[in-house]
Amino acid sequence: MDIDTFVRFTTQGMLLCMYISLPIVIVAALVGLGVSFLQAITSMQDQTLSHGVKLIAVTVTIVMAAPLSAAALLNFANEIMHTAVPQ
Repeated sequence: MDIDTFVRFTTQGMLLCMYISLPIVIVAALVGLGVSFLQAITSMQDQTLSHGVKLIAVTVTIVMAAPLSAAALLNFANEIMHTAVPQ
């Protein structure tokens, strides 16, 4: 494997990590913003409410996105193996 291929796979791997984690980060940010907004309106300052709702939302997002993420990761690993170990 030459240096250009190695750099290409490294770039693809970093982008894949970003694409896999992006839905989870977006959901956590939006749910956190929404709960914080509701807490500001109702003057409720309980921190466990925010963490509990975010935990549930992120868990549901992980369960929903897991098959697509795993498939993308498996395709990437297969591509690396076919390039690194030619038959």
